[in-house]
Amino acid sequence: MSERFVLRGKGRVPGIVEGEALVSQDPLVWSHGVDPATGKIDDVRVALNGVCIKGKILVYPYGKGSTASSSWMLETTRCGNNPLAILNRKTELIIIAGAVLSDVLYQKQIPIVDLLDQNPDEVIRTGDWVIVDGNQGTVEIIRK
Repeated sequence: MSERFVLRGKGRVPGIVEGEALVSQDPLVWSHGVDPATGKIDDVRVALNGVCIKGKILVYPYGKGSTASSSWMLETTRCGNNPLAILNRKTELIIIAGAVLSDVLYQKQIPIVDLLDQNPDEVIRTGDWVIVDGNQGTVEIIRK
């Protein structure tokens, strides 16, 4: 038996995807925090150090900022190691830019939703199946 619930927020980057959630309680930085060649988080200060984001619905509270994060995200996308979608409490504009440019340059949509009615990093668990609708700003969580 599975439990289903829906969060509603602000769609920042359009697209609809579904996949397995990877949840970090720690803020993440893309620049020098994700290895584009492997898709693994390589920031030793976070609990998910060594975990691959490729093909996951990446959930984290917020970014730890760097103006290079969008280009780091683009390189991760170019290497084929991007997440399917990103869910944050509040998303930095530089990450939104990286997702938009991933679509423009590499035809890889990475929907982003934030400002949800519940903090996604507190409600969603790693392994939950998640359907992200960046067009409508909704996130459906299916927990087994």
